[in-house]
Amino acid sequence: MKLHPVEAVAPGLAARIAGAERGHARRFAFRVARLACTVAGVHDRNALEVARSGLEHYPEVEDLVALWDLERDLDSACEAHLGTHPDTCNLDRLRLYDECVEARAVAAVIAALKPDALVAARQATQEALAAGCEAAALEELADQVLVD
Repeated sequence: MKLHPVEAVAPGLAARIAGAERGHARRFAFRVARLACTVAGVHDRNALEVARSGLEHYPEVEDLVALWDLERDLDSACEAHLGTHPDTCNLDRLRLYDECVEARAVAAVIAALKPDALVAARQATQEALAAGCEAAALEELADQVLVD
C-alpha cells in the first residue's frame, strides 16, 4: 500500500488531520494555505484573498477560474525550468524555482476549497510541504487549530 505524501513526511500530522472534526480541518486547510502563500512569496491578490477569506464566503466562479489559470501558468513556467512535468520531480528540485514553489502554494489554496474538509486539509498540507513549508510549522498550526 502506497502512503499519502503527508503520511510519508509527517505521519503524526496526517493522523491528526484524519481524526479532526470537519470544522477544525477546514480552518486548518485555510491556515495552511495562508502559510504556504507566505512561505512561497505569492503576491497574487486573488490567491491571497481566497486564502484569507475562504472560510467566510466561498469565492466567486471568476475567482476560482483565476486561481486555476494562475496555477496552470505557474506549472507551465515550472515545467519549462525543469524540462519535465513537475509531478516527476522530487521536492528538492521543485524548490529550486520560484514558479514551482508558487504553483504549489496556489494549489494549497485550491485544495482548501475541496468539498470534503479532511481531504482539503490533507491535500493543502501536501501542497504546502511542496511549497517549502516546514513540517514543524504545520505541526504548530495543527496544535492551534486541530484541538479536541
